[in-house]
Amino acid sequence: MKILVPTDFSENADNALAFAVAYAHQQCSSITLIFSYFAVYDFAAEAVRMAQTIENNAKSELKRIKEKIGDAVDIDFKIIQGTVSTAIFTTANNGDYDLIIMGTQGASGIKKNLIGSNTATVIKESAIPVIAVPFCSSFESIKNIKVAVDLKNEKEGIFKKLITLTETWNLPYKIIHVENKPDFNKNIIFKGLEAYLNENFPDSEFSFEKLQEVNTDKGLENYIKNKSDSLLVMFSKDRGFLDFIFKHSHSAKMVYHTHIPLLVIK
Repeated sequence: MKILVPTDFSENADNALAFAVAYAHQQCSSITLIFSYFAVYDFAAEAVRMAQTIENNAKSELKRIKEKIGDAVDIDFKIIQGTVSTAIFTTANNGDYDLIIMGTQGASGIKKNLIGSNTATVIKESAIPVIAVPFCSSFESIKNIKVAVDLKNEKEGIFKKLITLTETWNLPYKIIHVENKPDFNKNIIFKGLEAYLNENFPDSEFSFEKLQEVNTDKGLENYIKNKSDSLLVMFSKDRGFLDFIFKHSHSAKMVYHTHIPLLVIK
């Protein structure tokens, strides 16, 4: 497995990298650490000098990080001139990566536009799974996995991706569905999903819970409020999910400021 980790050298990015290193060690995966920058100046000569300075400083910092990590995981790094999201997508598309791990909030001041708001863009546009890691979270703090399902056009492949990405954690899964009113057909689908998961992944532990809330995204937000030891998983099967996130404040809050790690799988 190959993991892509963007950084702006902020504490939040360092925390996401620590999460990625622990995950990669467990999965026997490799990490590519990527730093991107975008500088615009009036004079070409000035732009060239500034770009060289930025790249030299970034290279020194990336080498320091690599030395600090040591032999814990196989790690390399790339420096790309361009926006964060463009650098991530270009690298991911050209490198056959399996997962992106990044922080949810960036540094203040000059670095504030690098990591943070870009996380939502990456989640929205990325063709591969993304784990968004808030500053207060660590890999070791995760004790269970909460999987939110909408029970609309569930695909077998998306559950296989979930297990592939998380089975080495050996943690229990709780499959949750938030509904605004009782629905007989969804009850049947939920039961079928329970049978499918237990039959096809017998080595994994599953439990199932339905929540009733008029506002479904608010219900999910309330549910995870006190679940600081959890990883939240959401499936993005179509544009409807993405439109839902970016049109509703509560879901957007989960992307930007979630207090627990969020794994989005497509």
